Formats: sequence, C-alpha cells, structure tokens
Amino acid sequence: MRRILLPLCLLPLPVMAQDEEVHPYTKSNIAPVTLGVRDEAEDGCWTNAAAAPALAKAALEAAGIAYTDDPAAAKTTLFLFVDTSRDGGCYGNITIDLRGDVTWDGHAVRAVLRDAGANFKGVDSLNPVIPQVLDHFVGNQLGAFPAN
Repeated sequence: MRRILLPLCLLPLPVMAQDEEVHPYTKSNIAPVTLGVRDEAEDGCWTNAAAAPALAKAALEAAGIAYTDDPAAAKTTLFLFVDTSRDGGCYGNITIDLRGDVTWDGHAVRAVLRDAGANFKGVDSLNPVIPQVLDHFVGNQLGAFPAN
C-alpha cells in the first residue's frame, strides 16, 4: 500500500488559492461614489444621521476613492441602512453596501456589488458606531480594490 500512495502524492496537482477573489472592481472604476442613507432608527438611537455624508466622504477619500454629493455624477452608491429600536438600550442592525450598474441578460441593472452588516444590542447611541462601520467597510472592502 505504501508503494501505491507515495507515487500518487508526488503527482503535480493544480494549486488553488484560497480566499483569493477575482473581480472587475477598482478604485477608479467605482468612483466617484455617493452616499444613500435609510434611517429607520427610533427613540434617539442615531441622532446625527446628517453627518453621514461627511463621514462617508472622509472614509472614501482616506481609501483613495473619490466621493461626490451628486447622485447623477456617481458611478456607484455606498448605501447605509440603519434599523434600530430602544428597549433599555438600542438594538437592531446596520447594513452597508456598494451598489453599481451591471449588465444582466443584456440590460443594465443596479446591483449590490459588496455588502456587510452587523446586529447590535445594548448600546446607548449609534453615533460613535456609524463612523466605525463606515471606516471598516470602506477600508477593508473597497480600500482593498486595486487602484486601476
């Protein structure tokens, strides 16, 4: 049995990279990016939603990705959805995604290109959490795209 297994172990096998992703996204072809927000926070769980565009702009520009306030000029949309309630502390979820146009069956459609989310409970306010979520998603997801 040893004589049979040893030669099999020496055969060249195709090497597959784990966790390696090939995709067409680059920092330049997703930019400029705009921000969309859906604020479903209740009972004072998120009181500074108006700061979200400035936070998104700062995160994107730190990652080397251009930002625009003009949705018509944007190639993609960074979309932030906050859904919370209060029961002692705030609980709910945050989702964030990057939306862009893709061709499906010969037609241009808007699709989610990247997304992430988090559930939480017991926080007093999401005001310090939202900047962390934006920085983390942009830095780790979009910031990892090649420049061109």
